Amino acid sequence: MPKRSKLPIIFDYEGMGTNPSNAEIQKARPLQSLSETDLTLSEFKILDAYLARINSHDPDKRTVQLEKGELEKVLGVSEIKQDDLNKRLRHLFQVIEVKDESKRKGFKLINLFEEADAEQDKDGLWQITLTCTPSAREYVFNIDNVGYLRYRLKNVINLTSRYSYVLFLYLLDNRFRKSWCIDLADLKALLTCNADRYKQFKFFNAEILKKCHRELCEKTDINFDYKPIKRGRSVSAVEFTVNTINDGLEEQLHSEHLNLDDTSQNNEFIEQNIDSSEPIEIDYADHYQDRGPGRAGHPLFTLFPGKRGRASDSACQRAFRGRGRAFKPIY
Repeated sequence: MPKRSKLPIIFDYEGMGTNPSNAEIQKARPLQSLSETDLTLSEFKILDAYLARINSHDPDKRTVQLEKGELEKVLGVSEIKQDDLNKRLRHLFQVIEVKDESKRKGFKLINLFEEADAEQDKDGLWQITLTCTPSAREYVFNIDNVGYLRYRLKNVINLTSRYSYVLFLYLLDNRFRKSWCIDLADLKALLTCNADRYKQFKFFNAEILKKCHRELCEKTDINFDYKPIKRGRSVSAVEFTVNTINDGLEEQLHSEHLNLDDTSQNNEFIEQNIDSSEPIEIDYADHYQDRGPGRAGHPLFTLFPGKRGRASDSACQRAFRGRGRAFKPIY
């Protein structure tokens, strides 16, 4: 009786499709806390390539195979050295902390991937197979419950700066607010700009913010402006304004803003009708502590009667009034 040949391995998903750069990524909101880890831009792109290929509503299919040349295209290189690829994949296998506000104490330790298989052909192109861990399923396939961001792979594969990548996701996550302020210290923490040089805003602005603004407006579908906000003589905050998002998803708000519990404090604030004749200062820490970095006791916008959750154009100026120091935006 002839010996039965070995059955071929059947992968859940093979290749990135006919137009990989247009693939849609659905990333769970808690995974945004990965910006606080030491993952590099290349490793974020590999993770996004995996997320762009899976069906986030089918947790039984966790294995993705990137065909030869696809990883090189995602990383924007013509050749990947074996040692470098080994290092990148190993880094993705480390234990990472995910900040999940639905968990007690607010975080969880997981491994993203449990297996990676890399094979190089005679032309030097890599074929990569990735399988996420069961513990990561909650943030890869459970996105309807935890909230998620949606964006095209083309928005990130051409980025050359980790700062730009992190800022892109932050702006996308907050685009529903149109215009808002973030404390300067919180923005630096978000971008992990810890060098002493960046204690001076002029260096932080010239070397980080201006470069990110230029790259994101040129290479992604998001268009935004920003301006420093002064309290006294020093810059204390930055105001961001998202003008347009042209990727065809601009009318689809993040699911976390559509699926909030009706009884939650945030949802009550957004949906309530204000009948008072006086403007009401809203404390950022009380109402938007889960929207992004913010400091307790710093009201960051003013809600006016008749408006449903919309901030005035002079929100930042009103926010800092009454604190005993001069306050003005820098144009």
